[in-house]
Amino acid sequence: MSASQSVISSTVDHTSSISVHGAEEKEDLEKEKQKEEPYSIWTTGQLVRFLSICAGTGMISPLTASIYLPALNQIQRDLNTTTEKVNISITVYMIFQAISPTFWGTIADSYGRRPVYLCTMLIYCGACIGLALSPNYAALLIFRMMQAFGSSSVIAIGAGILGDIVDSKRQGPVLGGIIAEKLNWKWIFWILTIIGGLSVIFVSLFVPETLRSLVGNGSGYANPTPFQWLARRRGQLDEEKIAQIKIANGPRRPMNFLAPFIYLTEPDVAITLIFSGFLYCSMYTFMTSTTNQFTIHYNLNELQIGLCFLCQGSGSIIGSFVKGKLLDRDFKRLKEKTVRENPDNPDIEISFYKARLGGAYVSLFFVDALPIAYGWAMHYNAPLPVALVLQFLVGVSTSSLTICTQSLIVDLFPGKGASITASNNLTRCLLGAVASVAIEPGIQGVGIGWMFTIVGLLVTVTNIAVPVLIKFGPKWRARRAERYKKSNGNLEFTFFKSKK
Repeated sequence: MSASQSVISSTVDHTSSISVHGAEEKEDLEKEKQKEEPYSIWTTGQLVRFLSICAGTGMISPLTASIYLPALNQIQRDLNTTTEKVNISITVYMIFQAISPTFWGTIADSYGRRPVYLCTMLIYCGACIGLALSPNYAALLIFRMMQAFGSSSVIAIGAGILGDIVDSKRQGPVLGGIIAEKLNWKWIFWILTIIGGLSVIFVSLFVPETLRSLVGNGSGYANPTPFQWLARRRGQLDEEKIAQIKIANGPRRPMNFLAPFIYLTEPDVAITLIFSGFLYCSMYTFMTSTTNQFTIHYNLNELQIGLCFLCQGSGSIIGSFVKGKLLDRDFKRLKEKTVRENPDNPDIEISFYKARLGGAYVSLFFVDALPIAYGWAMHYNAPLPVALVLQFLVGVSTSSLTICTQSLIVDLFPGKGASITASNNLTRCLLGAVASVAIEPGIQGVGIGWMFTIVGLLVTVTNIAVPVLIKFGPKWRARRAERYKKSNGNLEFTFFKSKK
């Protein structure tokens, strides 16, 4: 019987009226109790420790991708293979880097973050040992796939942990060059094995289960650390609270491996991620070709090439930092302007698309022009400082646009950071894989000048995404919000039912 029916029947039966009011008071008390409960029971010190370990572990995936690059020529010589085949090892890594978070993230959303974290890092460590002992190219390729399968999910799972425990309101290539030059390329993977092993130890000891459907705000008990297991054995945990959370959470959430693909059916998300993917694709043409081209044009060794990667890397850091500050400023200014223009509606929502992409036009010019300038500078054997300055500017401009698109998709789906990160990872890594396998044959076929001209023109074509999103994005978002409301907050329902 509904609440309205109970109120109507109270005119006939006064006793039932008292019962209804009692139920309403009880419901109000429950709501008040939920409001009083903290989002997370962890202290600030514990949160810092968990997130520090997750951040350190999250560095493994990009470190593994970049530490490998300065040693490509040495690997080619030792395994008696070709540049194209060595670049394929980059391609397969990126393909599995794209697919892996989709698989592991879905399992983590059902069975918990902690067991998936440990499982993936153990796979990663085993793959690193296999790579260090690889006797031939085939073994290198197989273990490189396993390495990506184990390492690339840590960022998405880390994003999930961040969302679980924190309310939304509240230096690779150089190292690779040194190791390859002073020791041997196989030592790169022994070093990575040590890093991965330390991550396994720290995660197993100090990072608890955080999946809210299993442990709520941290008061529940699932996939325990050794310290949690001992505390329960000693009777130090609140068993009544654990039982309440287990009952409240109900059965385990079913796994849906299609979840990251669902976001790609939304036009604004698809356009944003394709645009971001081509930026990543452009950046990876520089990273993949640098080792071979700098050896040919400037006769550099592995250590010197590793140092050259600092230019693009430092540019990326500076671009991300500066653009992040500018995005905050632009967001506040647009908010103030919108409120001034709508004094009768101070709570009016601003356009996320305009706030995040409105200041991107200067960077668009650079991401279009720099690949072309770089390609012809290399074609005419420009001095090394010229090539390095151009790579630095590529890092600045590309990262400044990437942070715009990343901020936008997070704004569009608050609380869905892990899933949308997996979708972003899927598109950009697949496009990056295409770039890594195509760049060297392209350079050999049409020359480095024309090859990077093609790269610049491809990025130019995708620039249309920015004005399209600013103009049509709010309409698409409003339609999605309406579908989302009709489906009771189930995005999967809007995909399978409302798009007929």
